Amino acid sequence: METIIVIDGTPYTFVTKDGATSLKIQSETTASKDVKPKLINLPIVWVVTRSNGVPLFALKPKLEDRVFRVLTAEKLYAEKIQWFEPLAHFYRELIWVNPESKLPDTEPHKAYKHVTWEEIVDFAIVDRLSASFYSEFPGDWKSRTNGGDGYLMVFIEGKPYWTDGIGQIPYAVNTFRKYWRETKQVDLAIRKTGETGMTWGDGKAFTGPDKGPQDVYDNFIILRGSLWASENFKLTIKKETIYDKGIPHGLEIANAIYTPSSLQKLKSSIVQSDLDKYGVWK
Repeated sequence: METIIVIDGTPYTFVTKDGATSLKIQSETTASKDVKPKLINLPIVWVVTRSNGVPLFALKPKLEDRVFRVLTAEKLYAEKIQWFEPLAHFYRELIWVNPESKLPDTEPHKAYKHVTWEEIVDFAIVDRLSASFYSEFPGDWKSRTNGGDGYLMVFIEGKPYWTDGIGQIPYAVNTFRKYWRETKQVDLAIRKTGETGMTWGDGKAFTGPDKGPQDVYDNFIILRGSLWASENFKLTIKKETIYDKGIPHGLEIANAIYTPSSLQKLKSSIVQSDLDKYGVWK
């Protein structure tokens, strides 16, 4: 199988055979007495493949990186590389996505769990106990059949993401609502959501708090979810009176009601102004 990838305006052919992908180099005929090695100009690209070698997408390496690589998505994930949060650590620019990723029954399509932002929202707006977001628990979106379904990557609106990254959104929405009800302050609720995400970074139950990573995509996606929730929920406060031994006491009951307005905050990478204001890991 051959895949053509245009890099910096030049088309390159990659050949997938026997579970591996390699760059196809056109040979040239030279004089028999010519012993000087021919210089080969490699494209500046990292081609990311399925475990069976089928190309999925390509990233632009940084200046200090190795110029040319063909590696599996599993290898890329182990290196913590990401392409969807430019201000976060380990970012590399996404420069190509295999167009067959959108076509059912193709090898690139099978590499992902295909979801929509609306489906993610449907899962996220369910009010859950905080403990349900532990790994493999009901709120763990990445493992649910109506979520990431155990896939390494998900595909949303023509773009791939790490499943565990997108899985932070339901946690962020639920936790923001909890802190907003408690504090009645939007900014404080957003920051506390980020702090809690860092404290319980490993997502595991029964092991106690574990300081999670800091300027990495997980925390940026948590901030995305919190910002989205701040624009798509409305805080309502109901005043009630309770009696203790016949003495009346005023009580305020706060609730965060879903009032959908826009998906833009979920779709958009974190900008510098939001990072400066809410980046609790800084």
